[in-house]
Amino acid sequence: MFLIAYNKNCEKKASLLAQGLEDTKLIDMKDAIADPQVLGDFDNLGLVFEQDGKGVSEETVRFIKDVLGSYDLSTLQYMFSICQCDGSSFHSLKVVEKLCSKIGCAPSLNITSKEGEDMAPICSKILDGEIVLAKGSLGTMFFMKANKIK
Repeated sequence: MFLIAYNKNCEKKASLLAQGLEDTKLIDMKDAIADPQVLGDFDNLGLVFEQDGKGVSEETVRFIKDVLGSYDLSTLQYMFSICQCDGSSFHSLKVVEKLCSKIGCAPSLNITSKEGEDMAPICSKILDGEIVLAKGSLGTMFFMKANKIK
């Protein structure tokens, strides 16, 4: 079963992904922060978040660090992250990748997606288990420090 956690204006994109993946549960990140038990059991995890300025929102950081960080992810089979943005994702995908690696998991698929983009190719990548990592940037470490993201 897939669990897709989304934030802000990404509910529509998360819903379209859920339709393409089937057997999927959608959770708003703010609801999971308020009550981590709403996550329940899942084998596969997806994070769908909106770029916030040049990075990720505090809500996304809190969800990863506080909720997922205290969750048993030892049986996690697959994880993906999708950053909804109209241009470059700046450091967003790399920040999410680093935060996840600190709690013991790492997304196999890290991609950007524009609002209104067709989700079928992304669903195919997820179902095929394709591995696509976020491209690194020398500035990511400095960005994380400057924004107090640890």
